[in-house]
Amino acid sequence: MNSQNKGRQPFMSLAVHILQKAGILGAVLVSAAVILAFILPLLQACTPLFSGRLSAAYSLRQLLRITGYTFEEALASTMLALLVGIPAAFFIARRQFPGRKLLMSCAAVPLCVPPLIVALGYISTFGMAGYANRILSFLAGRKDNPFSFLYSFQGLIMTQGFYNFPIVMASVADAWSQLDGSQADSARLLGAGEARCFFSITFFQLLPALLSGTMTVFIYCFFSFMFVLLFGVTGGTTLEVAIYHAGRSSMDFKAAASLALLETLSAFLTLFLLNRVENMAKRLKGLSFAGTACKPLPLSKKERFPAVVFFSVIFIFFLLPLLSIIAASCTVRTGGHKSFSLAVWKQLFAMSSFYRSLRNSLYTATATGTLCTTTGLTAALLLSLPAFRGRALFRSIPLLPLAVSSVLMGLGMTKLVRRGNPALLILAQTALYWPFAFRQIQACLSKIPDSVIEAASILSPSRTDPLFRVILPSCRKGILSGMGFCFAMSCADATLPLVLSIHKFDTLSLFTYRLAGSYRFSHASAAGCVLGLVCILAFTLSNRGKETHGIS
Repeated sequence: MNSQNKGRQPFMSLAVHILQKAGILGAVLVSAAVILAFILPLLQACTPLFSGRLSAAYSLRQLLRITGYTFEEALASTMLALLVGIPAAFFIARRQFPGRKLLMSCAAVPLCVPPLIVALGYISTFGMAGYANRILSFLAGRKDNPFSFLYSFQGLIMTQGFYNFPIVMASVADAWSQLDGSQADSARLLGAGEARCFFSITFFQLLPALLSGTMTVFIYCFFSFMFVLLFGVTGGTTLEVAIYHAGRSSMDFKAAASLALLETLSAFLTLFLLNRVENMAKRLKGLSFAGTACKPLPLSKKERFPAVVFFSVIFIFFLLPLLSIIAASCTVRTGGHKSFSLAVWKQLFAMSSFYRSLRNSLYTATATGTLCTTTGLTAALLLSLPAFRGRALFRSIPLLPLAVSSVLMGLGMTKLVRRGNPALLILAQTALYWPFAFRQIQACLSKIPDSVIEAASILSPSRTDPLFRVILPSCRKGILSGMGFCFAMSCADATLPLVLSIHKFDTLSLFTYRLAGSYRFSHASAAGCVLGLVCILAFTLSNRGKETHGIS
């Protein structure tokens, strides 16, 4: 028996070696296909720039106005997210209070709950016929609507800022909870006040995490589509919405191409600058992170009133719209009055189109998440090699898809292949979303000591053995987290399915959008609840056992 086992060992080793080589080759081929799926539609979308005279649909003054409005709304929304996210991060990282776990769980909302669903919640709460307007009208004895700011620039900033503040909160709280407080304590003993301690010590320690969250929020707001369509002020449009109208409504592909080029260059330059500042912040000298992190303390008497006011604002402008989505899905209007009923849910579950869209979303998101993780892992491994490590040009490669919008990618795909199909949707989503998986995997990969990899390389019988025995197991949490992240993004995406217009193929997000567009608000809210539940479940399962509570 022992001799038989010994005889089988060489064959088993050969089989394992062949499988490892096949896995590496497959990952490289998938990554190459994703790169082509990114480059070809982008080139196709920009080809009208080189075919004859440029369209005169937009003058230079109009282009500058649209670009300025895009930066204005993105920067203002990001600033609001920072103003809310940083105090929330302080309370989570440094204080114990009732509802702390609930606030921590809000970090998953921007990653799991689609913008369309959140927009429906804000309409249900602060819209002309929303709960807030009805309550205030009843209390004031008025028949008009006290709240009318939602469909304005201020309403757009409010919705985007509060929707994205958990990204900043999670990123900063994760870093803040691990900081050693000894340096700040030493500064206090020397007479420094709390403000000086924060801006001279803590701020610089938190700067990399703060910039990481800022970069993510800015790109979300810069490429915002659904919020601008629903809440944008009349006469004010962003580059993203202008590209959609030029390419799909007016069929003016030259105007769409010029807008797309301007949008991509603007986004990439901004991301490149933020990335450079983030890398510089990571290399700051003179600040030690060694030591034991401080445990959260109870709220002091001076902090209780500001904390109550702050949490009340979060409840009104963040949690209440989410709760109103659930309430709207359980209400029906009869005789001019609304009443509680589950009839909407029964009608939704009776629709065959609902189950088709749910099935389409599940397999599309699974395929997208798998391809994104494969591409992100391949890119992270390649950029960790000595030949590529430390070079700014190669570090900028993962920023390229972040600077391209879903509308531009969809328009390029439709020009490349006249009729959209599910495979194109999966490739388009993968081409745009893989950097998010890359960031998750790279964070885990950077924590593996070089000495461990060198020892594994020396002791392993083949070159591929350390990859499968050391590196991949060490990056398991990042791989699962990245896959869940991209799965949720694919499920939540209504823009690419809308632009590609695949015949008889609706995802659940697009199904929800069509319900809202046909003024079936209660049914759209019910479908949105299902969509949010699917995304949250996938995100939670992929992050189970993760050591930190934030997503950077």
